[in-house]
Amino acid sequence: MYVRCVDNRQYLSHPSIQDDPIIPDLVIGRVYKALPDYQEEQLGYLRIIDESGEDYTFPAAYFERIDAQAQDDRDIDAQITIHLNGLDKAVLRAEALAAQKSVSALVREWIAERLDLPQPA
Repeated sequence: MYVRCVDNRQYLSHPSIQDDPIIPDLVIGRVYKALPDYQEEQLGYLRIIDESGEDYTFPAAYFERIDAQAQDDRDIDAQITIHLNGLDKAVLRAEALAAQKSVSALVREWIAERLDLPQPA
């Protein structure tokens, strides 16, 4: 499950956070992965992998669930650019040729197989 942070004011005002000069671990508008934790959910909390890369529980009210099926027409595909050294690019091209696919199709397939991304409607 994925969630979007919609509120972090109480979190940022907590005394333990105010003394910490690092970037806040919850950023409004950012999407986070929520881990299943039935006991915490019953108490009104979600277990989130935050900016630190660790998982912590936060109040569920800080987030809105993202429903991939409910995306509207305003959502458009985003592009990502990666830079490869010459050898990696050649190997990727050779793998795509062997699979009789374009490099883009091979990379999209690899991402879909390895990441738990929401599926569009």
